[in-house]
Amino acid sequence: MGKKGIFAIIELIPIASTMSDKLYSFPKKERLTGEVRVKRLFTEGNSFLVYPLRVVFLPDETLTIPLQTLFSVPKRRFKRANKRNLLKRRMREAFRLHKSMLSGVLEDKQQTINVAFTYVANEPLAYHVIERKMIEALDTLQKKTL
Repeated sequence: MGKKGIFAIIELIPIASTMSDKLYSFPKKERLTGEVRVKRLFTEGNSFLVYPLRVVFLPDETLTIPLQTLFSVPKRRFKRANKRNLLKRRMREAFRLHKSMLSGVLEDKQQTINVAFTYVANEPLAYHVIERKMIEALDTLQKKTL
């Protein structure tokens, strides 16, 4: 007896694992971790501001991953953890969708870079504003690193 209804339809849809799946992911290995590396990024790195984002970056030759990223929302500006988490989630999502414009160029040039995005506005902004500024920040970062 064959499958009926939705199960028959699901069986017909091929599950494709394409490059676009990896292109829009943000795996753990792309997150910047380690106290020494983070401290070095903030002490030796260069920075610029694309309001509401402050971007700190530092080229790093020791990495095999072309781009490692850190997202931060200061406790001083947002006391409630749920607001900080919301803003970090919005920044991560905007970065995840648009990181290919930077990571592809870095892979072609055989460069690696550490980046920190810090939210500096005093009020939470909508996702579409953060996304637009993230695109602008990634474009500026691409120009400054190459």
